[in-house]
Amino acid sequence: MNNPHIGADVLKFLDSIIPDTPEMQILGEQEKMRIMLTQVLRDARSRSGMTHEQIATVINKDVEWVKRVEDCNHTMSVDDFVAYMRALNANFEITVSLPNGSSIKLDSSEIK
Repeated sequence: MNNPHIGADVLKFLDSIIPDTPEMQILGEQEKMRIMLTQVLRDARSRSGMTHEQIATVINKDVEWVKRVEDCNHTMSVDDFVAYMRALNANFEITVSLPNGSSIKLDSSEIK
């Protein structure tokens, strides 16, 4: 995998180059989220001790799929994320905090 963002403070760099318009701020947030999410996947795989090949085998995907999901230069669907987490036998939580102070939480252990 050829990821030019490894080792760089790319999030800070993005802040410095993204124009301050609503449209560009949304695009910037999407890019930052993709970078951060792919880093989470790569860290989770590394900590699990699994290889790209092992993940691919567990969920019946090819190794290129695994590498693409771990590459922040490609988009990832929720389906891809869930399949990847399933391969790691990992749980995850997503919390949405609303401006009114309430929050909504999704815990993957509740859907297994």
